[in-house]
Amino acid sequence: MSRTALRICPLCEATCGLTLTIDEGRVTGARGDRDDVFSKGFICPKGAAFGALDSDPDRLRTPLVRDGGELREATWEEAFEAVAAGIRPVVERYGPHAVGLVLGNPNVHTMAGALYPPVLLAGLGTRSLFTASTVDQMPKHVSSGLLFGDANAIPVPDLDRTGHLLLIGANPWSPTAVCAPPPTSPAGSRPSGHAVAPSP
Repeated sequence: MSRTALRICPLCEATCGLTLTIDEGRVTGARGDRDDVFSKGFICPKGAAFGALDSDPDRLRTPLVRDGGELREATWEEAFEAVAAGIRPVVERYGPHAVGLVLGNPNVHTMAGALYPPVLLAGLGTRSLFTASTVDQMPKHVSSGLLFGDANAIPVPDLDRTGHLLLIGANPWSPTAVCAPPPTSPAGSRPSGHAVAPSP
């Protein structure tokens, strides 16, 4: 039996509203939630592909462990035991900083991304943490620190008073553009000047 579920897309910081169609426990369709207060029905191609992603035959649905050179399906308990057995000799030989933690999307947009990494880092005693932000977010922090004296003061463009705007790799009129004010805010209208957004 088919049912509908309202969810928040975890794939980026825009957190668009999703309306998912679920058949027998599998997502078979995704569209934007028109009643979502922020995204108002907009979703990007990644969000629209949730159905295909969920049913992809190559999607991992259980842990895999290497056994005699071959990968085989395993329980979560077996997988965690294999990780612990593999990490221990590395830490003993090279020290705790030889082991790192890498977080990617959508993990960093979930509660798991906030709760588990500090515990794991403390347990390992390592300071080696890498995230998707290392690639796509850190340049914003560096430039904000250099321009404004505060790495966390990432400014939102004042589009209403902008005469000329050049955007590369972004769509300022997307309802969830992370480079512009939200469309529901007073500043969320189209700029009165000229905007150029070249397509790659």
